[in-house]
Amino acid sequence: MIRPVSYADIFNDPGFPALLKEYGEECSTLGTPKPQPDLYDLLEKSGGLQVFGVYEESMLVGFASVLIYLLPHFGIKIATTESIFITRNFRHYGLDLMATIENYAKVSGCEDFLYSTPVDSRFDRLLNALEYDHTNNVYRRKL
Repeated sequence: MIRPVSYADIFNDPGFPALLKEYGEECSTLGTPKPQPDLYDLLEKSGGLQVFGVYEESMLVGFASVLIYLLPHFGIKIATTESIFITRNFRHYGLDLMATIENYAKVSGCEDFLYSTPVDSRFDRLLNALEYDHTNNVYRRKL
């Protein structure tokens, strides 16, 4: 089951530490994730963040954090994933999660949905296979 939840629902779930660890090992290009509850709270209260939980019965197996904002240079409302992850054994929920968060963005008035993914990751290959437009490359320099 996929449903909108608060960031606190995810952070306080007993399965979240293991899920976050797996997410960090597989997806993080910025080192170990260190979630910032105060920032999540601020974004959630402003209406700019919606978190979704993916559950197998009552067990948390995935999450997506969707940010919605207006691009000041183009004047269009877009959505993007701040984080998206489903643990390895439950990836069959992936397309349903994508449909759920994209529908949420559409209903919220967004014109586009952007995904960020590590280069050549499973998710990157999936997005290419599903013929999503590859629009930008992001480069990083450690400072």
